[in-house]
Amino acid sequence: MLRLSSLLPVAFALALSSVSAEIVNFQTCEDSVDSCTISQVRVTPCPEANANAACHIRRRHRFTMSFDFTPHFDADTLVASLGWAKSENVELPLLTMDQEACKYTTCPVRSGVTQTYTNNMPADARFPLSPYTIRWALKDPVSQKRCCFTIDIKVVR
Repeated sequence: MLRLSSLLPVAFALALSSVSAEIVNFQTCEDSVDSCTISQVRVTPCPEANANAACHIRRRHRFTMSFDFTPHFDADTLVASLGWAKSENVELPLLTMDQEACKYTTCPVRSGVTQTYTNNMPADARFPLSPYTIRWALKDPVSQKRCCFTIDIKVVR
């Protein structure tokens, strides 16, 4: 006969797995290789990450982006940006993005100190249904150094 105490660890593990974020593939931007280390990027929901596929982001629904980064610079504040990366130098910004990064991570940031940025945001209903490479960056407005990476997504209904 199973005891309730023997089932608790299983129930706890199942509860954790249902709320954990999916780790996604990312590429560090060329201009931030020396100024920042991105350790891990997570998107919730993104079951497609298990197959190394682009996350399906549903229009009119919220998603959470979280990433661990270690800046190699000091900054009192950071400005966040998120945009469609048409090329290494061309980006179309997503206007619904809150640019005050310190609302979503600890500021000031210090060189060599790893921290996490987490933002829960809506996928705008006006965003066209299509696959995209998006560029996410946190930039020091004084030195212009940034932590930056790209991921692939697909906007779906």
